[in-house]
Amino acid sequence: MTFELRESGNVIIVAVEGQVRILTQSEFKEYMDMLYEKYGNGTVLLDMQKVSYMNSAAIGIIVDTFRRFRDNDGRLILSGLTPEIAKLFEVTKLNRFIEIYADVGEAEAKLVNQ
Repeated sequence: MTFELRESGNVIIVAVEGQVRILTQSEFKEYMDMLYEKYGNGTVLLDMQKVSYMNSAAIGIIVDTFRRFRDNDGRLILSGLTPEIAKLFEVTKLNRFIEIYADVGEAEAKLVNQ
């Protein structure tokens, strides 16, 4: 897995690449924990367009991190989900709670005005 972090105004954008499976889920969790520790009261946008697979543990990590951000007056937002991963968020109804945008451009356009 790779993570590329950049700032865009008051938003931290993290491009995630790879697969979140048994062998990489602890690395994913450690990175998500670091994001919360550093930016937990801000806005973090996870660009997931290059994530080709996520196991159920990865979804749990995202939900846990989302709650931690929310409880700390921060925001964790997702963008660029593949159709398969987007379907997981729809089936589990997580898309009702977590902001999800089609791509980084759409998310940035919405977030600039907030």
